[in-house]
Amino acid sequence: MNQTVKRIVDILFQETVENDETKALHEELMNNCQEHYQDLISRGLSEDEAVAEVVESLKGMKDVIAQYPKKTAGPASFSDNEEAEEGKRFVFTGVDTLKAETTDQDITVSPSADGAVHIWCDDAEGMKAERVGNEVRITGAKKMEKIAPNFQFPEGEEISISGILNMVGKAIRNVATNIQGGAPIFIEVPDGQMKEIELNSRSGDIECSCAMARKMVVRSTSGDVTLEPVTEKTAEKLIVSTVSGDAEVHGSALEGEISSMSGSVTVDGVFETLEMKSTSGDVEFNGSVLDTTGSAISGDVSITVENTTVKNITGKSTSGDVEIYLPRGLHSVHAECSTVSGDCCSRVSDAGMNAEVKISAKSISGDVTVE
Repeated sequence: MNQTVKRIVDILFQETVENDETKALHEELMNNCQEHYQDLISRGLSEDEAVAEVVESLKGMKDVIAQYPKKTAGPASFSDNEEAEEGKRFVFTGVDTLKAETTDQDITVSPSADGAVHIWCDDAEGMKAERVGNEVRITGAKKMEKIAPNFQFPEGEEISISGILNMVGKAIRNVATNIQGGAPIFIEVPDGQMKEIELNSRSGDIECSCAMARKMVVRSTSGDVTLEPVTEKTAEKLIVSTVSGDAEVHGSALEGEISSMSGSVTVDGVFETLEMKSTSGDVEFNGSVLDTTGSAISGDVSITVENTTVKNITGKSTSGDVEIYLPRGLHSVHAECSTVSGDCCSRVSDAGMNAEVKISAKSISGDVTVE
């Protein structure tokens, strides 16, 4: 566990009243921040850069924490500047893997008309692209090199969240003033299924209308992610994650993991297994699935299943509502529903523990509905 990240998260809650909701939110946020920090470190960021990214992601939590007594404020925001220059284009043929890593640039991926990979950016200095074997690697040109000075926490009995996050915000802004907002990157990929597509952006939006690759990984820290393929292909593995942005997926995969810390998660399509989670955003699913879990802390969870072959459905939220809607013709069902202070309503005939379909719907202070 990184102690700097731990202290930042702890400070966020030092002035809130401790109850079941805030304890659950504190624990979930701590786990998410530590996982996010370790993911950034594994992707090659320095410790200072990773901490800065975690702090930036916490700005989206201020609205959540504001609903509790003695609410606090997040760090001041900063804006990027944009600059356009003569464009740059690349064309690659015979590749099956594409990986892109940008700092502040939007990424748009769509099908190509000729079976080749086309990449272009209106800013000639905005990116570089290279081929390594059957893989195309795209890198945004402008990156955060280092946060300086290192984070130093003042000593004393009390440390205000506004003070510490404003201090961190200043450190980020000092670096950000030397970084210009990047022009968007446009990518076209073959309409047939590629082996792997991985897209990463720290603050840019990512939109994909291309066919699902066999392995599809899309991540953005503060940008939105939208997947809406125009060609129906089923991914073997689909991972979509954001921190403060929304995640929206329209597609199919054997295995899906869709998550956001403070944004909403919206999914429709066909899956064998699907895990969806958000800390403070809503989680919604419409489609066909065999085994699915939707979880949130302060957001609502809504799961609508269309297929009668479903086996397991789990919906849980701390302070949000949980709603699970089943298809007609589903007979052998066992549903476990519970809430502490909300209303609980189940309109299914329970077939007992040996039922073919098992449902769990739980909330602490929200309403629970299964029908």
